[in-house]
Amino acid sequence: MTPSANPKTKPDTPASPHGGNIRSRLFPKGTIWILLLFSTISLCIALVGISWRAAELARADLQTEIREKAEIEARVLGEKIENALRLGIPLREIVGFEAVVYQLRDGDPDLVFAAITDMGGDILHAGGLPSDEIATALTAPSGNDTAYIVTRLNLPRAEGRDDIEVVLGHARAALMRPVTDNLYDIAIIFIITLALSFELMLLVLTVNVALPVRVARKVLGNVRDRKFTLLHGQSTHDEIGQFMERINSLINTTAKKVGTHPQREREVKLIGVRMLAFMFVLAEELARPIMPAFFSQVTSHSIDGQLGAGVVMAVHLLMVALAMPICSLFQEQVGSLRMYLCGAFLATLGLIGTAFAVGIWDLVLWRALSGIGYATTFVACQSYVLDATNDSNRTQGTAMMVSGIMLADICGPAIGGIVAGHFGPDMTFIAGATIAFLAVLLAFFLMDNMVRGKTPPPVPTRAALRAMLGNRRLQVLILFAAIPAKLILSGFLYYLTPMILLQSGATTAETGRVIMLYGLVAILTGWAAAKWTDKSQNETRAVGIGGGLTAAGLLLAGWLPEYALFAVAVALLGLAQATSIPAQLSASLKLSKDFTKDHGTGPVLAVLRLAERLGGAAGPLLAAGLTLLVGTTQAVLIFGVFAAVSVLCFELLIGHVPPEQKGEQKSDQKAQGGTK
Repeated sequence: MTPSANPKTKPDTPASPHGGNIRSRLFPKGTIWILLLFSTISLCIALVGISWRAAELARADLQTEIREKAEIEARVLGEKIENALRLGIPLREIVGFEAVVYQLRDGDPDLVFAAITDMGGDILHAGGLPSDEIATALTAPSGNDTAYIVTRLNLPRAEGRDDIEVVLGHARAALMRPVTDNLYDIAIIFIITLALSFELMLLVLTVNVALPVRVARKVLGNVRDRKFTLLHGQSTHDEIGQFMERINSLINTTAKKVGTHPQREREVKLIGVRMLAFMFVLAEELARPIMPAFFSQVTSHSIDGQLGAGVVMAVHLLMVALAMPICSLFQEQVGSLRMYLCGAFLATLGLIGTAFAVGIWDLVLWRALSGIGYATTFVACQSYVLDATNDSNRTQGTAMMVSGIMLADICGPAIGGIVAGHFGPDMTFIAGATIAFLAVLLAFFLMDNMVRGKTPPPVPTRAALRAMLGNRRLQVLILFAAIPAKLILSGFLYYLTPMILLQSGATTAETGRVIMLYGLVAILTGWAAAKWTDKSQNETRAVGIGGGLTAAGLLLAGWLPEYALFAVAVALLGLAQATSIPAQLSASLKLSKDFTKDHGTGPVLAVLRLAERLGGAAGPLLAAGLTLLVGTTQAVLIFGVFAAVSVLCFELLIGHVPPEQKGEQKSDQKAQGGTK
């Protein structure tokens, strides 16, 4: 109960020492925020300086490379002219020069024009631009402010003709294109560095400051109420820990006098699971941009490359689908920590084997092992979150873990694209294996072996399982929301998007940037979406909104298959998944609450995960089949139609709730509001 306020007294409002309200501050008060701001500004200055210097060095090197390339192309044109002259064709009657120039432009997009001139500067043959424009470009003063880099190659006098020159013009903007690409990479590294810095600072502050202080408040509040039943159990070795150890000794002394037995109070390190989820997903996501091309190359000796890539990706997802429900049934007996350790170790072995695979069979074996490891670590993290939360904050707890996964979706493809471009695909998988092994070591510190001392629930009977599977609303959620979400994620984002972008001329790094948008949008919007879902207690509405956003993005990308629109579709998919995925978990448990009271959440989660992963495994196979039948662009459009039909069926069928169940839901919400 709260003490009644005196109507004659004004409520206390916190005021600053200099007068005025604390809420007027732009930044929170404290040295931690000053250090955070200082470190961010220092990092920005350092990265901007490095970027500027790298751009200056790159311009000089690139200009030399362009001139060397232009000289090679000029020699090619000169040899063709010489061959024509040897055949007795007069110089001015040579035909097909412009066609040869366009052939050179196919291999060198930076080439703008080429021409043959006599020593007086008159243009004899031209290609790429009209002769008058080429003449203007050749007479323009040389310098760094001109539009073209002009290269001249003199063809010495031969018998029966005067000297002639081969002239090539390259766009000066070509100097900035690689520099711009490098700047994009530097900007991505800058964003990733800030995100990782935030994650590390959040982890350190939460574990060493926020959790110990939260427990200290509980302990001191218990002492204030003269109960002496709690001890500070959050292990720290700093000033907070030393102070609370003294308080613990005083509580023990007082407890002996009053005859109580105090217990150590601890807070679950939920933030640690966020970091562990980030690491095991990052290990897999590093190679995401190069997976279809790498798998096609390895399997091309046995079957069609595209089909082989789809088979390998499908086997990986199928093993994830089979391993997740099995791990869900045994997680509470094994424990989250031991399950995570086993999964991360298996993922390490699978990624190392993938890097050295030489054929389809060993590649399938190693990817299957990686899938088992991925499934095991995912179940360990998700079960840990479920045990540490309740109905009022479960979606937010799930969103915290999902945010770590989405951060890996941001960092993984972008960093992996850069690593693959500089060191090759093999080193990308080796880097992922190193991160997975590092997660094994960190799990001992970041994950408790038992969470709140829960005992394993009884094993469900066949009758109970039939009752759970007979839940029609749960069936609607699984068939029209869970399965389509994973099918579209694996088929569109992980298979079709990199394939279409690479075929359209995008580099590996550019492909990684587009895929990165999925995680970037999801991590920026996921927490707000989860808070809204928990506040409204309407998880099915959040699932429907996510499905609608997915359909809109896919239909847009399939209708207008352009680079920018693909980026928009990937961003909408990130927003959709951030809205619907945490809500699906909470909705499945609510729809099966009668079952989970007696048999726990394991069987429900096993069914949900099995359905999701089967959809994920079917995604690449469906995408590969549609690609062979109708092409990649039409495959995206078909995926969009499938998403639209799925969300329409979900919205039409999920709302059919019996009247008595609606009454129960309203009474439950009123009861929750009263307890709050």
